[in-house]
Amino acid sequence: MRSFLHQRSSASELLDERAYHDLEELRGNLRDMARYDRSLGVFALAIRLVTAALPPTGTGYTGLDVGCGSCDFIAYAWQAASTVRWVGVDVSPDVLCVARQEHPELVEICAQGMRLPLADASADVVTCIHVLHHLNPPEAIALLHELRRVARLRVVCLDLNRNASTLVGAWLLTRLTSRNRLTRADGVQSVRRAYTAAEAADLARQAGWAHLHTRLHGPFRYSLMLMRSLA
Repeated sequence: MRSFLHQRSSASELLDERAYHDLEELRGNLRDMARYDRSLGVFALAIRLVTAALPPTGTGYTGLDVGCGSCDFIAYAWQAASTVRWVGVDVSPDVLCVARQEHPELVEICAQGMRLPLADASADVVTCIHVLHHLNPPEAIALLHELRRVARLRVVCLDLNRNASTLVGAWLLTRLTSRNRLTRADGVQSVRRAYTAAEAADLARQAGWAHLHTRLHGPFRYSLMLMRSLA
């Protein structure tokens, strides 16, 4: 299995191909992903890494979640980090349609992460959760460059770490907890497409991330952080 995972898969996920039967199947997949991220502590980890960049007495910060999906992280973040006002960006009109139905009170923008329609340093903190593995290396470098450009204080990227443990874990999790066709197929393919932490760090350096911090969070995921001074 290690040799099987030595190279990253280039095969697309069903979500990226829009190969879902209807919005209800897509909604079920997005709900599964949000449920996993809440229960496995991904949302909480992202908030901890984001708020570490902000003075505890400050208010009125802006947050941008790129690849926001159904906006469940933003809904979580509004409760967990009330000093930050969040906006979501996603490239898929269908995904944002689901997001607006699930969270009509939130603000989303339909745009590509590689070409964000935002000014330099226009967001205090930027998050990007489980997006990098959807992109091939040139696209990933372009995305990371854009995240760096629009962030004033910190960028936090979280993603799956490609290895045998993550693959087995994804297979078991999706088979035991979901009957959604997209969830079962893409949960495993996400791991096959994922970058290792070292590969992701190399992409970030190519994107110009000078103050880069890479960290493994157990065997299953890693974080990339671009940290800037408050000065």
